[in-house]
This record gives sequence, C-alpha cells and structure tokens, in this order.
Amino acid sequence: LGTNKTKESDTVLKIGMMVKQNLEQAFEKVITTREDDKYYSLDYRSSKANKENCDYFVSIHMNSATNKSAKGVEVWVYEKSKLYTLSKNICSNLSKTINTPNRGVKISKSFSVLRKTKMPALLIEIDFISNSSVEASLKSDKYIKDISDSISKSLLAFVNKSIVDDG
Repeated sequence: LGTNKTKESDTVLKIGMMVKQNLEQAFEKVITTREDDKYYSLDYRSSKANKENCDYFVSIHMNSATNKSAKGVEVWVYEKSKLYTLSKNICSNLSKTINTPNRGVKISKSFSVLRKTKMPALLIEIDFISNSSVEASLKSDKYIKDISDSISKSLLAFVNKSIVDDG
C-alpha cells in the first residue's frame, strides 16, 4: 500500500492487462497468472507458467521502502542469462519514460518466481509506491499507459516486433 492507500495489486493488474493487450495486438500469446483482483500464491504462479510451458515469465510489481524518498526502476533476474540485456533495456526505457532513476538489473536467487520457473524469468519493480509523488502519479491514466507501453515496447523489441499503433 502507498501512503495514500493506493494498492500495488490494483496498479500492477491494470498495467499487466494493458501490457497483455499490447502484446496480443502484436500476435504474441500471453498467459496471465491473474486477470482480476484475486490473490494467487507465488507457487501457483510459477507452477502455472511451468505447466503452460511458457517461453518467458515476466512479473510486474511496485517497490516499497521505509525510506519514503526512494525512487527508481529496477529489474531482478535469477542469473545473468539471455534476459539480462532485455532487463537492462526495460530499466533504461522505463527510467526515461517516467523520469525515474535507473537502479539497474539485480541478480537474486531468493525470489520465488525467479527460482521456481523453468523458463527465463524477470521481475520488474516499476518504481516505489511508498514514494508519495510516485503514488500520486499512479492516479494518471496517461502515466499508467506510458508505463504499460514502455514495458510492452521493450518486450516486443526482444522478439523483433513493435507495438501496434491503435491509431
């Protein structure tokens, strides 16, 4: 929760659904772990991806910190794999798009969805919901669309495609 009670789950669901739409318009198959405001365990999410034999696993989040001035995008990966360059591009593009610091790509063996998925996985921390200026920006439909489009463009560029302009 942000200081003003903005729910991370609502925000990232909205962004995720927009990313899904963008990718599907470019004829990419997208399997989601949730499409409504229902909680699913991390084990369920990685198991579903494994059962579906997904090519990649992308997890979208908002970060939080006790330091309320913390700001910036970061992407977590399990190891320096073929998603490392994509992760760097997501950080760089989101940082420019929403004018937030680029905290870079970080490696962790502890995140469940990175550890338990059979396919290459990444976890995007868009920015800090605990920062009141970031939280306030999340009320803007344009800001949400900018985030979604930035993530979508980075993902599509990875498979040599571009976002379909809906005119």
